[in-house]
Amino acid sequence: MTDASVQRLVYMVNQIAREFAGQRPGQAAEATWDHLWHFWDPRMRAMILAYEQSGGEGLSEIAREAVARLGACGEPDPRTRATQFGDGGESGTMSDAG
Repeated sequence: MTDASVQRLVYMVNQIAREFAGQRPGQAAEATWDHLWHFWDPRMRAMILAYEQSGGEGLSEIAREAVARLGACGEPDPRTRATQFGDGGESGTMSDAG
């Protein structure tokens, strides 16, 4: 893990937190956590969590709260509703094509 990689993640999580602070006052940390949980690669989550646990210099308050919450959770289900088309459904097909 390079310093540049970590600083890029800090920049990214702070941007996400800022966006949600404007859209969802009072829910920004939860919305930021949800974004990290569902859209960030597990390696990215592990890197930013380790950084937060080592002091987290430069993380905004909202970002810090969201990242700390990552540590209290296991790994998310790798499939979301958006990827459930691969279940085969009634027809047994494994494609989302019409």
